[in-house]
Amino acid sequence: MKRPNILWICTDQQRADSTGVGGNSHVRTPNIDALFAGGAAFPNTYCQSPVCTPSRASFLTGRYPRTTRTRQNGQDIPRDELLIGKIFADAGYTCGLSGKFHLSACHPSVSPVFEPRVEDGYHAFHWSHHPSRAVSESTGDNDEPDQRQLAVERIQYLAIRARQAL
Repeated sequence: MKRPNILWICTDQQRADSTGVGGNSHVRTPNIDALFAGGAAFPNTYCQSPVCTPSRASFLTGRYPRTTRTRQNGQDIPRDELLIGKIFADAGYTCGLSGKFHLSACHPSVSPVFEPRVEDGYHAFHWSHHPSRAVSESTGDNDEPDQRQLAVERIQYLAIRARQAL
């Protein structure tokens, strides 16, 4: 049997009724509607936490936020947590993440260059919400990205922000 391709899309802070397919006639969401029509959808699922990090920890581990030891934003998920991306990678899938992972303390005062990572299973990791907008690529074994390149990108970002402030 051929393994299926899996595309897992998680939109942030979006209720089901904020999409066309969810019954909202005031919005146009043709791409989400098409994905819903052509794939597997889970319309009767519920979020375990209204807070980002605990919610993500819950659906990426399959456990309640309390048991993942991430109860608020700004906390690192413990390294011993088993994430769905790691399970897929261990099963032979090539996994990638683009967007917001948000399972680590990511304020520039705590992690000024890149988001700390656990064994998440992602071969490609494009982290969108860090101030440097840096892209970190991994070889699959979670090597840290090239620190010199990330530092250059951070300096470039800060220079742009400084010019905007003036």
